[in-house]
Amino acid sequence: MSSILVIDTGTSSMRGILFHESGNILLNERRKYFMTVNENGAAEQNPADFAGCLTDICTACQSFAAREKETIAALAFTSQRSSILPLTKDRKPMGNVITWYDKRSADICQEIQEKYGNEIYDISGVRPTPVLSAPKITWLKRNRPHIYEKADKIVGIHDYLIFLCTGRLVTDVTLGSRTCFMDIRKLCWSSRLLELFGVDREKLCELLPPGSTAGTLTSGFAGATGLPAGTPVISAGGDQQCSVLGQGLFHPGETGVTTGTGAYLSMVCDTPVFDSLRRVNVSTAVTAGQWILEASTMSAGSAYDWFNRLFCYEPGQRYPTEQINREVSESMPGAGGVLMLPDLAGRGCPDWDDWARGLFYNLSLSTTRGDCARAVLEGIAYEIAECHKVLCSISPKTDKIRSTGGLANITKFNQMLTDMIEFPVERCIIEETTAIGAFLVATQALGWFASAEEAYKELYSDAENVLHFEPIPAEVQLYGELNAVRKQLVQSLPNHNLIGQLMKLRL
Repeated sequence: MSSILVIDTGTSSMRGILFHESGNILLNERRKYFMTVNENGAAEQNPADFAGCLTDICTACQSFAAREKETIAALAFTSQRSSILPLTKDRKPMGNVITWYDKRSADICQEIQEKYGNEIYDISGVRPTPVLSAPKITWLKRNRPHIYEKADKIVGIHDYLIFLCTGRLVTDVTLGSRTCFMDIRKLCWSSRLLELFGVDREKLCELLPPGSTAGTLTSGFAGATGLPAGTPVISAGGDQQCSVLGQGLFHPGETGVTTGTGAYLSMVCDTPVFDSLRRVNVSTAVTAGQWILEASTMSAGSAYDWFNRLFCYEPGQRYPTEQINREVSESMPGAGGVLMLPDLAGRGCPDWDDWARGLFYNLSLSTTRGDCARAVLEGIAYEIAECHKVLCSISPKTDKIRSTGGLANITKFNQMLTDMIEFPVERCIIEETTAIGAFLVATQALGWFASAEEAYKELYSDAENVLHFEPIPAEVQLYGELNAVRKQLVQSLPNHNLIGQLMKLRL
């Protein structure tokens, strides 16, 4: 039987998921890794981590396929977006990957935003933020000029992994739309944007449509993994865009909420829709002729993990996920009056404040650990709800909102989200929605189905794959009142000068 191997490269792990042609998952190989983050805003990772995981995963999946008499028809790649890696002419990495989480280009973003913000947004559909590739490359040029000048190409993780398999350096427009270099209407690199950021066009990869065959496996990669040389390698698209398909969202207005390291709200559109206040980004969908409106927060699962790691985890013991979630359930809505601003890595939509920081407010001697944990989740749900309000202010409301990702596995969080959005939310029971989206793209690329939507309808059932959450009127009212207080709290915070002083007061 035929199968497709999806390589899904995230912030904290790489997964190789082997899909049977029926859509069932045969094998899920996961390898963890860690980026190095420091107080100056740097967030880097050794590219050897990604290369090693890729080889290891492909070897394991091919070994399994051979034992089970499965034929891997293709590899499909999806990945995190906007990280950068400079390469020499012989395609060797020149240092670490600068990940999407890196904040060192914040000053550059402010400078460019003040000078050219409207023009950049009108062309690219995205506002310059440290998350994106373009400001990071400009930072590299100004602060590591020797690396920039010697780099033959500056690529993303997605592009680098495809190169390791095929020997070709290409990317697709879903990832290109998250650089700040691409014309979101014409789906090509913009000479004007390259000029504004001071970056040379020849340092970027060739752009392909999503779902393109980027190449075939080289004999070298085949020899290292056991996979057959010549196997097609498909660029399925960016992780958030693939997740939209994996959640079964194909029509304008349908919206997905994905909670990973940060949180992303993605609304399907048939035309690029721009926000006059530049709060929302526009990216290219993996489906031809569609775009995605994206509103995002900087911290979601990362904030909850931070809390659990500091206050709930004992070294040498099993991570107490069930215990802390139980304590969340024991804390009543409103978290005993405790408010938490989960801005541990800055604030995303709608304020886009790179210097915002986290805060617990109204702690008392009666506050429990469960109250604090619940306050973290309520703070995350609040920021997602604010993003949803922004989306609905510039595009028609939807009759479908779906939730996936790590926090979607917490029942109480889904209810908080439903109550704060004040709209029914469907939690995707089926996991690995990003990988499923990439699989659907690959089935179309291989000619198994006419479209990703046709494949989804044939292979997956909404009735079996979603749990429904309805708003609870009393909790809707409570959260409305609490969130009004939360807004007052944000507005009362001191300016960034105080944060700057605190950053300096260290031995």
